[in-house]
Amino acid sequence: MRTVASLFFPFGLGLSLALAGCGGGETPEPKDPSSEGSSGKPQPQADAGPDAALLGEVAQLNQLLASIDKSDPGRPKALARLGELLAELSKNNRDRALAADPNVSSLPPPAEPKAAEGEIEAPAKAGPVLPPRNAAAVKRLKPEAQKLIQKADMYAAEAIKAHRKLIADHPDYKDMDKVLLRLGGLYVAYGQGSAARPVYFELIEKHPKSPLVPEAYWNFAEFFFNAEDHENAYKLYARIVEYTPSERTSVAGYRLALSLHKLSRLDESWKALEGAASAARIHGPAGTVDEIYRDAPKLAATRKPLSAKDAAAFFVRLAESNEDVIKQELNRLAQILEDEGRPLEATEVLHVMIDRYKAEKCAIQARAIEIATRSGNNAIRADEVNRSLRLGCKP
Repeated sequence: MRTVASLFFPFGLGLSLALAGCGGGETPEPKDPSSEGSSGKPQPQADAGPDAALLGEVAQLNQLLASIDKSDPGRPKALARLGELLAELSKNNRDRALAADPNVSSLPPPAEPKAAEGEIEAPAKAGPVLPPRNAAAVKRLKPEAQKLIQKADMYAAEAIKAHRKLIADHPDYKDMDKVLLRLGGLYVAYGQGSAARPVYFELIEKHPKSPLVPEAYWNFAEFFFNAEDHENAYKLYARIVEYTPSERTSVAGYRLALSLHKLSRLDESWKALEGAASAARIHGPAGTVDEIYRDAPKLAATRKPLSAKDAAAFFVRLAESNEDVIKQELNRLAQILEDEGRPLEATEVLHVMIDRYKAEKCAIQARAIEIATRSGNNAIRADEVNRSLRLGCKP
């Protein structure tokens, strides 16, 4: 039987999943003097704005945790709640930073620390502190966005500390699957995929029946997909679609198809797209079906040379014989092929349409002549004119 680690693809020993701190010591975290007390923990402010309630609860939990020891039965839940609140504060400030300056979305992720050569996979509790962002990139943001992203990073670091303390001190906490999923998400949001990897391993290996396991696969698949690492992404999406059909598995099937397409595995991509469309029609989300129909002609046009009959058969299966959709897809495929400078293949698609929609043969053939004429290829145009005459249509 394959281990969970094998599902996340082989890495060299020098690129192990365990991570040490940066440069032999912990990286200082961004400070926000207006929101820190003498303890260094985020504290409520006199004018805390929309986060006043969250900051107040954080302060209360810090006071509670300072007054109890590890044996207190309420400590695990208090740590979990503290981590949850700090993660929410981090997200709130990042969202505000993005609103203040859209360039926040293009901030490069901090460089990921590399594990020592020869290290093997580590448990979640051994993860690193957050490395610093590129200072020059942050300074290019608007001043307000700089302050907000620093606060977001500060709260993310504090949230990670709370989660790691809970994992280390209370490994049998009843909701540990939720804690691990949230911790992995914090790392991924900060662009630290190597730190998230052992966290998700622990969730999947130690809590295999948790309903959050597909979410762990999803979060990490999305990380790879957004990084355009489609080789890793498709393997994770493939695991998600094995679970009970749902909105998540439908979207994962769609992403699986796109990832396979990027890898030039067209037949597998078509199959995944058909499965995703079928699942999305039943389980949603409705928008996914529209996205699949939008992208299907692009995927079909990838095959070179294109088999118009194979493409048409693909659309018939995809749309479950919905003729309006099939016609729409074939029309768009012909347009894509013409736009790509492939007029001969574009006219072949229209020939397949004529065979399927005989009542519209002359209108479709007229379009084929137009494509041939625009191509400047006299041979193709002559063939289409002759074809029009054989069909009994006026060229």
